[in-house]
Amino acid sequence: MVATERPVSGAEAIRDPSRIRILAGGACWAAGVVQYAMAQIVAAAAWTMPYSLKNNYISDLGNTACGMFHVPHGTPYYVCSPSHNVMNASFVAFGILTILGALLLHRSWPAGRLARWALALWILSGLGKVVVGLIPENTNINLHLVGALNVPLGSVAILLLSLAVRRRHAAVSMIGVVVAVVGLAGSFFGAAEPARARPASCLSHAGED
Repeated sequence: MVATERPVSGAEAIRDPSRIRILAGGACWAAGVVQYAMAQIVAAAAWTMPYSLKNNYISDLGNTACGMFHVPHGTPYYVCSPSHNVMNASFVAFGILTILGALLLHRSWPAGRLARWALALWILSGLGKVVVGLIPENTNINLHLVGALNVPLGSVAILLLSLAVRRRHAAVSMIGVVVAVVGLAGSFFGAAEPARARPASCLSHAGED
């Protein structure tokens, strides 16, 4: 008697453990990005002086004090983020979801050093996001900046995984490489301009506290 393979139904495919892990991991990463974007909108909207994507850092949204602030070797500027708790909670949630997503997804990645390094970097990136949320920039700027390394670490993780899947998914790999390069370039130019110029309106609030 010749054995025949029974077709897998849609319900069985959904119940497949590997598929469930992939769906759950993707959901973690998607949820992390969405809640992070929403938190930025909410926190920025609470500013009495308009938050500027050009002249403010993302970390300014999580600054817990109102007053003059500056990064090392930077120009002092006024920061006041009434909804800082929303942003800091979002940083922490984003970090946890990043780690959970990577742990759930990594079994579906190709075997090899590139994928293993990508997993390690994604975990470190997630931990960095948690640090950023738990240690706002005005409480300990040095530790906060260490946590902020999550951005380039995440970009390198994307680059490594993109290279790891290049034989199976050439188009996805190319998109990933482009995203990683753009992310690394943004991190480089952002770090190269710590003393960015601040508009006069930022300084005019110094005497209002």
